[in-house]
Amino acid sequence: MLNQRPIEIMQNWHQKYGTMVAFRYGHQLAISVGSLDIAQDLMGKRGAIYSSRPRFIIASERMTSRFNSAIIPYGKQWQNQHRIMNSVLDFSVVNRYNSLEDMESKQTLVELLGSNDFEASISRYACSIVMTLGYGIRVEDTNNEIPAKLLEINAHPFEAIGNNFYRAVELFPILDRLPGFLAPWKKLSAKVECETTEFHMKNLEIGKSSPTWNWVKNALNSKAGSQVSSKELAYVIGTLEQAGFEAIITVLRLLIKAIVLHPHCLKEAQRELDQVVGPDRLPSFDDLPRLPYIKAIINEAMRWQPPTPFAIPHATTQDDEYMGYRIPNGTVIIPNIWVMSYDPKIFPKPYEFRPERWIQNPDLEHSPFGFGRRICPGRHLAWSSIFILMARLMWAYNITYAHKDGKRIEIDPWDINLTFTAASRPFEASSQVRDQKKQDIIERDWKNVCKDTTEILEEIRLKKAV
Repeated sequence: MLNQRPIEIMQNWHQKYGTMVAFRYGHQLAISVGSLDIAQDLMGKRGAIYSSRPRFIIASERMTSRFNSAIIPYGKQWQNQHRIMNSVLDFSVVNRYNSLEDMESKQTLVELLGSNDFEASISRYACSIVMTLGYGIRVEDTNNEIPAKLLEINAHPFEAIGNNFYRAVELFPILDRLPGFLAPWKKLSAKVECETTEFHMKNLEIGKSSPTWNWVKNALNSKAGSQVSSKELAYVIGTLEQAGFEAIITVLRLLIKAIVLHPHCLKEAQRELDQVVGPDRLPSFDDLPRLPYIKAIINEAMRWQPPTPFAIPHATTQDDEYMGYRIPNGTVIIPNIWVMSYDPKIFPKPYEFRPERWIQNPDLEHSPFGFGRRICPGRHLAWSSIFILMARLMWAYNITYAHKDGKRIEIDPWDINLTFTAASRPFEASSQVRDQKKQDIIERDWKNVCKDTTEILEEIRLKKAV
């Protein structure tokens, strides 16, 4: 596994040995789970003992001060952090953020009238949503440095989890006792921790001093938030910023790639949008239940190239037995979403991008956001932010290959940056507004929408009070 991509090795193992594959690396026993039903049994129904995390020496203990809620062990600290996160990300709360998503998506539509730089626009969009909610900091233009900074600090711990060099330290923890001159990861980790803490603490203070409601103020006014230090609270909110930004931009980039590569899917989506929404207005959140094909495109994209192919591994906290197998305390449980996504019995012709499979079989299940108690807390915000922007983009634009010097710029479907996550590398695409009337609607709606951050967040606060 140190010489080849783990994602391919484990896929081969599952094809040869079945849905549960146990293996050892170093002293550690791990089980890769390639079945959705088994994953739900273990991490859902038996969540009381399958919700912890393996020890991450570099990513958690050294780089993030043991405060990154995504990778800390299950226990009172995680439960308290989860209460803080759930208070601003629960399904019943997220629909209060629609006015912000409405405004930010309208700005993105306007930006693309004069530019084909999808990457810059979706980065600004994703970043502005989470930074506005988190701290009251709106990202108003594509030249802002915050998106790049979020990507940078988010990459370090997950690159550490997936990096072969760092993995040796996790395989043999005794290596971490080496003196600094023999342990280069210590100096790098200390630098990452310092930069990450400085970034999160600075934003925490901005959130505290903001005149409007935001996630920082929401946490400070809660019992759970009052029980943590300023540094831990900075990491709780900061982790939400990092994860939320990366999840939204990764899936948006994946969706744009998918519809460029499969133009018939864009045509079918536009047919549905023209029928349901019509030519006189932008799609709205109320349209979601009547746009099954748009939903199918999003589901299929996250199945076709899962953004987190192994989710984040779980770990058991006591001995267990399942299907006749003994699973000892401390076993690493890997929800192998990549293997689940390519099971030909559930998803025939799994390497093909086919949104129709979700229309033909509405009972299909997929869990790209993880399992059980450690399921991604920001999944509802990510879904609503992705849905509204993609529905509006496909309603307004023909999104196609970019051209240079008369030649089409090809896109490699499998040009993916595989570390601990699987993110499509940036690519070029072209957007042309479908007709003049749609351009007029885009410009009119952007002119008329409320752009005042204070007013939008005050509206959210008042909705919360009700």
